[in-house]
Amino acid sequence: MTRAAWGARTETAGGIAGPAGPSRRGFLGLTAGLALGGTGLLTACSSADSGSRVADRHKDGILRIGVAAAPSSLNPLDSGAEVTRWIAEPVMESLYAYDDQLNSVPLLAEGEPEVSPDQLTWTVRLKPGLTWHNGDPFTADDVVATLTHMLDLSAGSEWITYMLGYVLRFEKADARTVRIVLAKPYGLLRSHLTNLPVTHKDFVSRKDTMMGTGPFKLDSYVAGQSFTMSKFDGYHGGQYKAPFADLPGGAAFKGIEYTVFTDGNTRAVSLKQGKVDLITAPAHTTLPVLEKEKGVAVVSAIAPLDVLTYVMVKREPFDDPDFRKAIAYSMDREGVLARVYGGKGAPGQGPIGPGELGYDSALAVYPPTPDLAKAREHLARAKTQKRSFTLTVGASQVVRDLAQVLVAGWDKIGVKVTIEQLSGGPWSNKWLSGDYDMLMNTFSSGFTSGPANYLTLAPASSSNVLSCGYKNPAVDAAIDTVWQTTDPAARIAALKTVDRALAEDAVIFPPVYPELVVAQRTELSPLNQAQLKICRLSPQTLRFTDA
Repeated sequence: MTRAAWGARTETAGGIAGPAGPSRRGFLGLTAGLALGGTGLLTACSSADSGSRVADRHKDGILRIGVAAAPSSLNPLDSGAEVTRWIAEPVMESLYAYDDQLNSVPLLAEGEPEVSPDQLTWTVRLKPGLTWHNGDPFTADDVVATLTHMLDLSAGSEWITYMLGYVLRFEKADARTVRIVLAKPYGLLRSHLTNLPVTHKDFVSRKDTMMGTGPFKLDSYVAGQSFTMSKFDGYHGGQYKAPFADLPGGAAFKGIEYTVFTDGNTRAVSLKQGKVDLITAPAHTTLPVLEKEKGVAVVSAIAPLDVLTYVMVKREPFDDPDFRKAIAYSMDREGVLARVYGGKGAPGQGPIGPGELGYDSALAVYPPTPDLAKAREHLARAKTQKRSFTLTVGASQVVRDLAQVLVAGWDKIGVKVTIEQLSGGPWSNKWLSGDYDMLMNTFSSGFTSGPANYLTLAPASSSNVLSCGYKNPAVDAAIDTVWQTTDPAARIAALKTVDRALAEDAVIFPPVYPELVVAQRTELSPLNQAQLKICRLSPQTLRFTDA
């Protein structure tokens, strides 16, 4: 695709088009806010000057990416959140990976796993001749150490919520063979082996660096500010060899630099001026400007980008089903979609969104705008006398904005809500301990589940370590089917059963299903739409087109 063909249009992967532009008040506010920052988006240099400067900058062969936040830990074995995994993508690889049809194909594994007739033993043979970035050979010891780390309760890995009760042990059969022994059939195991990054055995507990086998190695970082990578010339090729067979190491760039811009306007300005080639999470107020900007493309995809929304069912006030439904009916879903996400997405219902396996487009329990009459009816029937609760949210401005829209709606039915905003670690501790009334955060589940959101469903299982206190035998049975079956049709049917029950019982009811939105310079090759559908930026597969 030529740069002219790129234009300044919006690419959408099965997406919903956003609004044509902001309101007059929103537009004036955006203009004023950017101008006051001294780097006004609307008064920046001309597109021609920008394009010329970008071409000159690309001569150094460095891909520059602007991200919205930095992880507190660099260990992707502990967290599947995009803030960590987008940085880890070029560095660390998994045993299997998704191709552009989202089929799971071997990457570090030599071939398909061998599964015993009783489905309780999985044997995986590893590719020979692979090396880590430090020169050590890649062996079964590394894979066993990685997998074992997940089941270490002291490690705090979110992966443990999947594995407990299913995995008995991980074994090294020989230097290139790993054996996984299960307590009962576990159909989701292949998904985990496709999504879990594998690291060097000496680095499984490290939170201050990354050691991988990927096409780029992490050289240095400044905590909370930047991450610098260089091409790994010893790269084995893997799934990226074919596009770049003519390039040493199978990668198009000499290096990749990630820079953290917590302010959305600053990210947009940096992209427009050509200081970075790609930005994540552009603020919705900047989208109308970026969509009209020559040399810039706004890219959106319907992906497993979840607004985790849980209530603690085993304590007041959410132990009362009528109180839960009052809260669900008074959610301003359209308000959140318009004010926080710029219209890019859809109103929420149950926990499974349109970018995920098991989505039911016919599910319509709650209206897009608050039904205050029905909410007040449920509130009047509620046995609990409490008319207040605490909403615990993550640290991002997006989730804070989202919470404020919802709180204003709940106030209209006489329910007072206190917003408690916590950073990643404390927020996760609340989730794990069950010490919350309502919990909310954003999460790209594509990094742990691919085109699904299994982790989001975990609190609905009465036996899961993340249980929110909800007890429904039919849901427990359906979740068991989701976890255990190898039949895709049976898994989808079970997911739909869980989705509907959790929406109708107002246990997990996200306000919106946001789209994954990023923006890029058109001097960079187009982002892979298939990979965006599972939340991957895949920067290691891109190249400059102005060279």
